[in-house]
Amino acid sequence: MIRLLSTPVLALLIALLAAAVYWPGLSGDFLFDDYPNIVTNERVHLEALDAPSLTLAARGYEPGEIGRPLPALSFALNYYVGGKHAWGYKFINLLVHVLNALLVFALVSRLFGLSHSDDQTPLPAFAVALLWAIHPLQISTVLYVVQRMEILAATSMLLGLLAYLHGRVKQQRGERGWPWLTSSAVLAATGLLSKETAVLFPVFALALELGPLRFGAVRSQTARFLRLAFGAGVAVALLVFLLFVLPRYGAVETYAGRDFDLAERLLSQLRVLPMYLGQMLLPLPGSMPFYYDAWPKSTGWLEPPTTLLGGVFLLALLGAAWRARARMPLFALGVFWFFGAHLLTSNVISLELAFEHRNYFALLGVLLAIADLIRRIPMRDGPALKYTAVALVVVAFGFLGTIRAATWGDPLRLAMDLVAKAPKSSRASSDLATLYIGMSNSNPDSPFFDLGRREFERGSRLPNASPLPEQGLILMAATTGRPVDDAWWQRLIQKLRTRPVSTESIMAVTGLMEQRYRGIPLDDRRLSVAYATMLGRAEMPAHLYAQYGDFALTHLHDGELATRMFIEAVDRAAADPGYAGKIVGALLADGHVVQAKAVMAHTQTIGVPQVGQRSLLPETP
Repeated sequence: MIRLLSTPVLALLIALLAAAVYWPGLSGDFLFDDYPNIVTNERVHLEALDAPSLTLAARGYEPGEIGRPLPALSFALNYYVGGKHAWGYKFINLLVHVLNALLVFALVSRLFGLSHSDDQTPLPAFAVALLWAIHPLQISTVLYVVQRMEILAATSMLLGLLAYLHGRVKQQRGERGWPWLTSSAVLAATGLLSKETAVLFPVFALALELGPLRFGAVRSQTARFLRLAFGAGVAVALLVFLLFVLPRYGAVETYAGRDFDLAERLLSQLRVLPMYLGQMLLPLPGSMPFYYDAWPKSTGWLEPPTTLLGGVFLLALLGAAWRARARMPLFALGVFWFFGAHLLTSNVISLELAFEHRNYFALLGVLLAIADLIRRIPMRDGPALKYTAVALVVVAFGFLGTIRAATWGDPLRLAMDLVAKAPKSSRASSDLATLYIGMSNSNPDSPFFDLGRREFERGSRLPNASPLPEQGLILMAATTGRPVDDAWWQRLIQKLRTRPVSTESIMAVTGLMEQRYRGIPLDDRRLSVAYATMLGRAEMPAHLYAQYGDFALTHLHDGELATRMFIEAVDRAAADPGYAGKIVGALLADGHVVQAKAVMAHTQTIGVPQVGQRSLLPETP
């Protein structure tokens, strides 16, 4: 029976079983960051397959920035084919994930072939690849559309690792392997066009050398060069971290939008990483809430005590892998890959404390380490018992993955599930309340309308809640002709004044602004105070100042405020002279000559090249 399960047949099984697990989740909707990145991001709403449209889509989300062009372009093509229907976006994510699972199968097969040459059966690699593909923790990455960025970056890294491993094996046989090593670097570098996590490829390659490869080569010069190259790379990386990364991302101001500081973030990771390991080893539904905005931070080594315990555990795990790298190279490799995959997201950069998609590649390391341990368990009566136990685990994980995918396939079920798992999460509460309002069709007589209002009220009073619930309350009243409670505006503005200006804070204010432009009657004075408060708390992208300037012209009729905001927008985009030109062109098109002249004069003052709009200015008598 085992002989009948050839590698192509096993690869087909991985693809089919993975598709079967995720299929119930394709009917779900967009979620959280999908909206600003895809649903409301007009740059990826591709209407024509011409060069200018494709270029605009690929350039990302902010003028003058490259962004992540490959996923952005793929979102644009999704939109061109199917508009804003989430099914097509999730389907493409699933296809890429299945491709990645097959790459994992190929990579792990090669690794087992190196370390266990006495056992050539592909079943262990099949089990690792299938578990990686259908693991419940992966559901929230594959079905969360915007994480196509993470998935595509992993594709490039897996291709790069396959090429690197092939080249190194050739060198260990005395053959020419440098072309493969060069191609591995090129393949991995393409991942940077999808997400910055691809920069970790050298770390994963170094782990291969520390584990199964051992810097081995027939030619001593090759082995010596590899050691020197990786040693120099580590030294340069440390210097870059100390001289550039730490001063830039470790500064106090970079944490202005967070409710934790650098020390608290690093301490919290001592609990976050063990939590991830728990989710991987025992992926029970209640252990994966998706939203972690209410997850308690660590404020000291013993606050809570699990902080210190987590640190000791992680240090012991890393030490065990280092000591076992010669005797158990795949176990060591798996542990190194787990830690390496979190080298960016669990470091000094002011990212959120936890997100499940950060384990997309890291899970492979953990499964690889466990598989190596299982293969080494001696069985007196043959491997049948191990095969049975692993098969039961695969079935259990597949069942749990299917259940979670089915939950993600029903928007209401998912929203209620996320609130049940994280009742203190403001994000989960806002999702559920917004869904209730949508189900009511904004009909105040609908029972769902009242459910939405009550959930918004509950969410608004959660500890550290964002202004999104107040935004929801204001809009649900304004869009149905009901009076807007002034207390909602007061709470929204108070949160903007006293709490970190988070992504949700920006979404709350800009969302109100967008609805005002669509004709929803809102209190312009209150909206202006909210917007000005947000801009006064932290540095914002240029387009937000320009938006406020336009609002000052069209709704407040305050020319002086508008001029200040447009000039501020030019300052924020000083590295992109074309942006100033766009502002001038738009102002002239709308007849705002005074503001256009002020912007042009300011560009001369700060040394920005001429924006090319002077000829459009009317001549002064």
